[in-house]
Amino acid sequence: MRESRYIYPYSNTIICIEESKLLKQFQYDIVHDAPDIWTALAELNKMNYFHTYENADVDNYSTILDGLMKDTFTLMKEIVPDRRLWRMFALYYDIHNMKLVAKERHSGRRHDRLAMSYGSYSLPTIRSAAVRESDDILENAALTAGFFEALRAEEMYDIDFILDRTYFRALSQLVEQLGCPGIARFVLEKTDLYNVSVFFQAMAAGNPKWYFPKAFSDQGSYTLREWQAYIGGDMSGLRDFPLWRKYSLIWEAAESRRQLSEELDVLIDNYLISKTKACKLMAFGIEPICAYFFNKSMEITNIRILLAGKKSGYSAFEIKRRMRIPYEL
Repeated sequence: MRESRYIYPYSNTIICIEESKLLKQFQYDIVHDAPDIWTALAELNKMNYFHTYENADVDNYSTILDGLMKDTFTLMKEIVPDRRLWRMFALYYDIHNMKLVAKERHSGRRHDRLAMSYGSYSLPTIRSAAVRESDDILENAALTAGFFEALRAEEMYDIDFILDRTYFRALSQLVEQLGCPGIARFVLEKTDLYNVSVFFQAMAAGNPKWYFPKAFSDQGSYTLREWQAYIGGDMSGLRDFPLWRKYSLIWEAAESRRQLSEELDVLIDNYLISKTKACKLMAFGIEPICAYFFNKSMEITNIRILLAGKKSGYSAFEIKRRMRIPYEL
């Protein structure tokens, strides 16, 4: 029996209710089969997907989706039993906004229109944090150190590398403080798969010696030195790499090497979603709370992709290739 301290009656009850509202595969299929964006939006409105009094249309659906994401983060902040759970999800957007501020410093141009409002720091706060490192306005040593490393970067493209590494370092620290083994395992897999993605990006770039070390996260299961034994060599040698064998299901899901290269992010997200499905069988605990919010954000991403594809006139087949699987057993 699980310890009572891992039971959160209010939070877990709310999550059970909200989880039942996530889109099922048959609902995705209905929207997929819509011949155009107007019909797709009409189907989503009929499902009350947007939970608004006004219907979504071609002109306002993006704004309504932004509102839906804000509502998701507001709910998260209100119900999570530990504030660090919210910080874990907000961290991705904090890093995005930190990249904008570092690039503002580098280019001398403001990027307010590109900022995202789901983070735990406002854009003005991040700009203030860029003034003096010793102030530690972000009140997080890992974020402050990574931010100032990015601010001192000589080349603008290095900012992304530095702050991506910072993201995984800060995320790993939050997870360690949280003390939930299930979440820790998930984040470790997420980090390992990020490094897998970096490996493929390095291959696509012709394996320049500098690329993989710059982009690599040191928070995964294997060190940079262990990874580098396989960089630039014959891919057949990867069969000896335990990490490669562990994720063989991902490679096998791809119909061709081209699909693996073009849709790796989708295949990785599908793998991570499949790992969260065990949480649907948990009535209590932190894991089902995290699983819901992870999959809700994936669902909103799916709807953005679907509607953008319909708006651009892509075929249902092309759109489906970019869609993530639903969170259902």
